[in-house]
Amino acid sequence: MTKFSGWKIEGALCSIYFLALGINYYGFVAILPAMIVDQGWSRGDATIGFSFVGAVAGLGSPFAAMCIRRIGARNTIIAGGVVNALGALITYSTHSLLQYYVGIGFFMALGITLQTLVPGSTVLTNWFLRRRALAMGLFLSMGGLGGFVASMAFGYFVKVTGDWRGVFLIMICTALLASLVAYLFVHNQPGDVGQFQDGVDASLPPETQGLKPKKSNIETSVYPWTMREAIRTRAYWVIVGAFTVALMGYYIGISQAPIYLELDRGMDPLIAKSALAAVLLISTLGRFSGGLLGDHFQPRYLLTAGLVMVLIGMVLLNYSDAIWQVYAFAILLGFGYGLAYLSLPTLMANYFGGNDYARILGAVYFVSIPLGALAPVLAGYTFDLVHSYTAVFLGFAALAVIPAAMTLMARPPSR
Repeated sequence: MTKFSGWKIEGALCSIYFLALGINYYGFVAILPAMIVDQGWSRGDATIGFSFVGAVAGLGSPFAAMCIRRIGARNTIIAGGVVNALGALITYSTHSLLQYYVGIGFFMALGITLQTLVPGSTVLTNWFLRRRALAMGLFLSMGGLGGFVASMAFGYFVKVTGDWRGVFLIMICTALLASLVAYLFVHNQPGDVGQFQDGVDASLPPETQGLKPKKSNIETSVYPWTMREAIRTRAYWVIVGAFTVALMGYYIGISQAPIYLELDRGMDPLIAKSALAAVLLISTLGRFSGGLLGDHFQPRYLLTAGLVMVLIGMVLLNYSDAIWQVYAFAILLGFGYGLAYLSLPTLMANYFGGNDYARILGAVYFVSIPLGALAPVLAGYTFDLVHSYTAVFLGFAALAVIPAAMTLMARPPSR
């Protein structure tokens, strides 16, 4: 029997996620304060670029799903790398907000969307069932790990050289390298290479293939839902609501916390950068831990726990006068968002199956990411208006209570 290729493809997708999203997206976040100072932009104007990334990523998710249906996930990733690199090139030479918005907010955002979450999780759903949560957890953890590396390395690079533009030359290379990895190692589904999901031929008894029958208490649906059917269920919208609020808190935290700590609290810039790096590193741990737990505990419990941790983290950020509070915020925000981030694609795959998975997940991001991306814009302009983040941080915490409670009751839908 041919050796199961799923874990080799898992490794390739992890590398792609590390490069395309971890380095390029979070690397941009790390150097945003330097861009603000150098270009003389207001926080609200600069944060619009950050939010454009989220909005285009969300609105582009159905486009990514359409590309997957027409040309396959592998070719979608390859094409996304070219678009991602073009966006980095445009931003490298920017001297205006408009060019910055086009480079970061459209081309890089669309390229990252085509390279990462929707095609990657679609491939993993095709290849894995028995260890799906673990596969998703390993894959998604690479974004946080790449972000940790990028935030520390790029922060140090800018401090030493004073040049934030050179970072975008690195991003051009990482985007294209991710596409090369997809070309060499990714296969859309097991049937493309004569294999089976989990390496198990469903037409044969597991015992004849050296496997023991596996019992699972994880809630799943055997019905192959379509996107139109899925979006008519209550569970779908409860999950979408909880994930959206968690995303809002995360976007507010990573976009505003470095600025808040460095410019308002007067902390050393490296402390602010290290807090961002800690969020990203801990989010990696949260995603990986969610992957380990998600095959044994209901992912809806993990989503609830993650949202509650994000809520508490934002309260701590508001009152962060000491370094321990800063890192407590980073741990809670990072780990909580990591759990929520892992839970979403796992829940969608478990509740609605793989028949129309790319479009179902794309529809989630079409709603969640633009709404989440709007939060930093509101936060930035709220500060410009009242010169305080208190209403932003504590207001978010109050908003998060209801979806956290509702998610506990989001059982798999009945047809």
